[in-house]
Amino acid sequence: MSEVVSSNELIPIESQTKTIQTCFQQCLYEVPNFQRPYSWSQDQLIDFWEDVILAKGDFFFGSTVTWVSEKRDLFNDTYSIIDGQQRLTTSAILLSVVRDAFNEVATKYVDVDGFDADVAVSQAATTQKYLMAKDDDGKSYPVLRRPENMFYEVIQNPNAIPSGAKWNGSAERIGEARAFFEEKVLAAIKDMTPDGQVERLKSIRSNALKARVIQVELASEEDGFLVFETLNTRGADLRLSDLVKNLLIRGGATDADDRQAIADRWDRLVDRVQLGRVSVDVVDRFIWQSWNSRREAVKEPELFKEISRIVGAGPAAHLSYLKELEGDTETYEWLEAEHVQVQPRAAGVRNAFAVPEFVDSVRALAIFNVSVANSTVLAVARKFRETRLIKQAQIIEVLRLVESFHFQYTALTNSGSTGGTRSRYNRFAVRLEGATSAGDVAAAIGDLKEKLRASLPDRARAHQAFCSLFYAPSLQLNQAQKPRSRKIFIAYVLMSFAKLEGLLPAGQNLTTWSIEHIKPQATASADYRDPVYSIGNLTLLTDRLNSSLGDAPLSSKAEALKKGRAYFDSELATWDESGMSSPSDAQIEARSRFLADDALDRVWSL
Repeated sequence: MSEVVSSNELIPIESQTKTIQTCFQQCLYEVPNFQRPYSWSQDQLIDFWEDVILAKGDFFFGSTVTWVSEKRDLFNDTYSIIDGQQRLTTSAILLSVVRDAFNEVATKYVDVDGFDADVAVSQAATTQKYLMAKDDDGKSYPVLRRPENMFYEVIQNPNAIPSGAKWNGSAERIGEARAFFEEKVLAAIKDMTPDGQVERLKSIRSNALKARVIQVELASEEDGFLVFETLNTRGADLRLSDLVKNLLIRGGATDADDRQAIADRWDRLVDRVQLGRVSVDVVDRFIWQSWNSRREAVKEPELFKEISRIVGAGPAAHLSYLKELEGDTETYEWLEAEHVQVQPRAAGVRNAFAVPEFVDSVRALAIFNVSVANSTVLAVARKFRETRLIKQAQIIEVLRLVESFHFQYTALTNSGSTGGTRSRYNRFAVRLEGATSAGDVAAAIGDLKEKLRASLPDRARAHQAFCSLFYAPSLQLNQAQKPRSRKIFIAYVLMSFAKLEGLLPAGQNLTTWSIEHIKPQATASADYRDPVYSIGNLTLLTDRLNSSLGDAPLSSKAEALKKGRAYFDSELATWDESGMSSPSDAQIEARSRFLADDALDRVWSL
């Protein structure tokens, strides 16, 4: 063992080389509340499998940085992990798969002559000792304590009574890692005899346990906070969200219970932000967009320095910033969600998501896959919730402006968002945040409208793009064709005409409506450009009405279409008056152009 004692500017440490086996035999570990979630990707799992499990000799696995958070006289001390939790967690996941594989071999081949199933059961029990340890009194301890309930219930003690806790993002990634190793282990023992499978499993376990680490031990938790802020872990830099979490827990309180309360609040915030999202950087994006909805925009790599500066005044500032983030999650959790629905109104609460028109626009941006305007949506919802300077009609107006712009700019013409587009929304958000009068609010909205109007794509290009919209659910489409022919997008387009005419109220659930091909699909070719699939041949019906009409001729459908609360435009009326059984290709193309004009002149005009 070596000991390094620093000067006043350095942190005292001890370090020693250990195998994973020694770590799991002689230590108990816990992931402290300021730590990052489990985050290893499949690429890192592949490296682990190839470098550690398939290694023929000892493998140096990097370092762990810890401090002793709980000492015991006659049993293992508990070490809180500053760095290395990804490696130790991954090792434990792999061992849990090996344990379960031993038990599976014992059960599957118990009646095979010459095979002693008790050997496999014994090896499973031996493996389990690296996951759960017992002291001299028989009390059990998790060798690695993590915050996810599933880690204890699935990885360490599968006989535990399930908590029923919902898996968060970290738990999902742990589950994905376990599934990865299950596939690898099963492939490794495939086509072997029962005894051969046992020996192969022992070899896999041995290689995992022989991996070596340098365990660096710090003197205190405070040293751990400081080291965490400057560490880069193997395979991935610390994320902005990891650093902010550490900053808030460290600076928001000194009492252990208070720090845990902050950690719990942070975890709830993360769960809310990650709802339905799969990107690993979603919390980082939320923090950045929340900042840019209130303050002058900064580049993401520079943001942590700015956050550190504003919370440097003491615990109250740290908690104020945490509360700020918590408030913005109330809006952010519903952004980019195509399933967002109108929330019930509550007396005395100004909730933008209780306004159907606002929700419709938020849903539309999700359908368009537009997130560049998130700072503006956050600012509008917050200003409405926290002040009376902005009226309900104005929050509808702002979101409608953004929706109409991106329908033409993004959904139709596929114009890529630029830094200038993002900056426009950031500047409006900051201006709205700083508005101190109704006049300030109105002026900011007026300027946004002018800037969006000036950035619209060429009308002829947008018109042509609208006319090319189609819905061909029975055809195989490539990735470029899919976005503008999705059912939810086409339903949204047709619904927008109906709402403008007052035929349907705002806040409709698009999934309860169906798209009807007026000229039946049975007459169409396998080419998506066939007029039968064109927007000019489509209308929106209730599911119930659509199923009853089937492939009936237009003369039979017309009256039902009028009663089904679909948008029965003037072009459809001329088809009905003609008495024809089916529209011609020329009539369908004419209606496409008619709808395109209406779309740009009225429905999505700025």
